[in-house]
Amino acid sequence: MVCVGIVVAGGKGRRMATKVSKQYLDLGGRPILARTLEALSAAPIVNALVLVVPRGDVVFCKDQIVEKYNLAKVARVVMGGQTRQESVARGLRAIEKLRLTPDVVLVHDGVRPFIEPQIIERAARIAANFGAALVAGAVKETIKLITDDGFVRQTPDRRWLVSAQTPQAFQYDTLLDAHREAEKTGFVGTDDCQLVERIGGRVIVVNGEDTNVKITTQTDLLLAQAIWKQRNKR
Repeated sequence: MVCVGIVVAGGKGRRMATKVSKQYLDLGGRPILARTLEALSAAPIVNALVLVVPRGDVVFCKDQIVEKYNLAKVARVVMGGQTRQESVARGLRAIEKLRLTPDVVLVHDGVRPFIEPQIIERAARIAANFGAALVAGAVKETIKLITDDGFVRQTPDRRWLVSAQTPQAFQYDTLLDAHREAEKTGFVGTDDCQLVERIGGRVIVVNGEDTNVKITTQTDLLLAQAIWKQRNKR
């Protein structure tokens, strides 16, 4: 099986409120993005990675992330679009220029540096067999649906709720079809699973881990630093 990952790192980190984009902040002496790429590269099932970065950051990421940290599985670094969806689409177009045609494509956030190889492999193999897989975690808090004017309308049963993480894994042709249909109809979704759901695809949930955090706020960064220290205790 050929598996290629698209790493989406196009954010500017407005919620982080730092001058440096969140993916370039330090985590254990290296940028968060480098740690994420290292984590994906450590999964034997991943053959290659396409990195999608903000306009103007392509050369920087090639020189100061990929080459500096010897991330040999990163085959392409390309400029992202105005939305996450457009950035993934550009990643898919970059895959077409590789010398290998994937059976499975992973889509992963550039600021989730703690993904484990066994979870990556599980998601990829399930997607290869069934079409699509979503790494997700259990919802711990009670969730409320509210009305436009702020009143509670409903309390869903937590047993049927999960919190979506990444990677999200797909058969290559399935993800291509989903993006083509979304582009044709002008639909913009919140993640790639939603695009696949729109064309009738079924997505199987793969249990993730609490440590697979997405670092988007200062609180997330503090948590990530604590996880890193715990994992690297001597």
